[in-house]
Amino acid sequence: KLTLVKGWNSFLIKSQKTPAGFGCIIGSTSGKWCPLHFMSPFNERYGQGGWVYSELTDCDKGLDEENIDAQMSESSTGLKWYPVLEWDDIESQKPVFSRIFGQEAGIAAYGWTKLFILEHSCSVAFVGETSEPVNIWIDNQKVFYMENAGNFEFNINLGHGDHDILVESCRRSEEWGFTLTAVVNGKQKDFKQPCDIKGTDGEWIFLGPFNSPLSIPPNEITDVYRLFDNDGKGVYWSIDKPGFRVRPYLENNLYGKWHYHLGVTLYGLFRVSKLLQREDIKNYTINHAEECIKMYEYSLYDREEYGYQSLNHQLVELDALDDCGSFGAAVIELYRETGEKSFLKVIEKIADYIANRQIRKEDGAFCRGDETIWVDDLYMGNQFLAKYYNLTGKRGYIDDAARQFLLYKKYLYMPEYGVMSHIYDLKYNTPTFVPWGRGNGWALFSLSEVLESLPESHNDYMQLLGFYKELCEGYLKLQGKNGLWHQVLTDPESYEETSCTAMFTYAFAKGVRFGWLDDTERYVGSIYKALEGLMTISIDCKGNVYGVCRGSNFSYSEQYYKKDLLWVTNDTHGIGIVLLAADETIKMIESRR
Repeated sequence: KLTLVKGWNSFLIKSQKTPAGFGCIIGSTSGKWCPLHFMSPFNERYGQGGWVYSELTDCDKGLDEENIDAQMSESSTGLKWYPVLEWDDIESQKPVFSRIFGQEAGIAAYGWTKLFILEHSCSVAFVGETSEPVNIWIDNQKVFYMENAGNFEFNINLGHGDHDILVESCRRSEEWGFTLTAVVNGKQKDFKQPCDIKGTDGEWIFLGPFNSPLSIPPNEITDVYRLFDNDGKGVYWSIDKPGFRVRPYLENNLYGKWHYHLGVTLYGLFRVSKLLQREDIKNYTINHAEECIKMYEYSLYDREEYGYQSLNHQLVELDALDDCGSFGAAVIELYRETGEKSFLKVIEKIADYIANRQIRKEDGAFCRGDETIWVDDLYMGNQFLAKYYNLTGKRGYIDDAARQFLLYKKYLYMPEYGVMSHIYDLKYNTPTFVPWGRGNGWALFSLSEVLESLPESHNDYMQLLGFYKELCEGYLKLQGKNGLWHQVLTDPESYEETSCTAMFTYAFAKGVRFGWLDDTERYVGSIYKALEGLMTISIDCKGNVYGVCRGSNFSYSEQYYKKDLLWVTNDTHGIGIVLLAADETIKMIESRR
């Protein structure tokens, strides 16, 4: 375990060769939650990702370890570092595809760049040489073809702005490649990178090799979200350096990330977008999901190619309900809205995981790899199962969701309070007997979603409805004086917590709307009291959301939840849930008119 400082931290590992070999593995202990993306050292490699490693050297003739600096020049270290930055003299004389792809099988490859034209309109002369048949597209229009090797030139008028230039070369010999320059008014124009790529000043990126030319339009070839297939092998972009690849990273904190709490956030935003008829909010939720899913195939390839994926960490790992169910449930809603086929592919992947690969006890209850059962997983799994049943009509999924609640009641229900323990510890065969607020919110929220989907004729319907009423009665009794529920539900000295309050409000409002609750007016009063508390305590005039507990671990001690597991502002565990509470309350009000 290392203590890191704010900003850049340099890592230098010295490994000694032994008869058993040498080397090590280093990274985050929780890569999918806290991935560490290492950047290459040395000025010459600024912007490049990944580690560098030195040539073998005698221990007493190596690096000045005390004075090495990641910002220094590589050449000043006195060692040769890999991967090497430049082609050697022999390779540099070869045509571009010969040196990049070497003797790899394949007959087709592509080069992509951009050309910026300052003038309103001008004639551009393109001058080049090819060793093979070549096709050239500019802005998705085919402008040139040459069958034989040799020099070529053609002219075309281009207007102001950026222009995509895509070259296809089909190999017929060992000498494989092309050159291309652009000339305006007798002066050579510089090309520019077709997309923002750190760590290189090269103007071209290259794709291939393929066993046959791609039979798709040029604008699909230049789609950087796309992983290409060459007879079952993934292909992505390279640059004109020895062994260097283009590799996408995602460094955003929120947008484009796949996390369970962002799933419920998107669900809330999507529901409110429909309520308010806000296309901008709806499009934001769709675009967020697309940003994850468009890179899904690539991220699987990235893991296989480099050992650990550079993006979509949880979706690729897919070894816990946290990784899939919450976000997957939101994707189902977005799929029903858009019909986007790529969404369905991921939905089916998640359904298969929950049905066939999720860890379970012998009785079928969801559990985790550390031999615990978390009340959170009633939401992380069951909301998806209910929505997947609604989407497909496959009865086994709603059966599983219903069964989970009855199983979890056996493990986690605290009848003296009418609430749920956060954890059941299978190692000691006991609940922790701590009724954490948000964990209970997850349970009731998800139960209300499952009841909405469950046919009333289902064998478990009446048991689940009875359980829902028991829980609602227990939570109703524990509502705080300000309308909010507490971080530890049974401890009024623990802080008032926003996300569980919003989830209880949501589930109560749904129960009133569907007629599930007895003594309805008590619950309507509780809903309005909770909303008043949320509006006066949890949300300020600028829309900031306070009092949302951060992501949790677990403990047998209430003090952990009360003193250590503190709240943060604008945490995505709570933003979407607050929106959902408001949306469901409005639906309740409309149903009572």
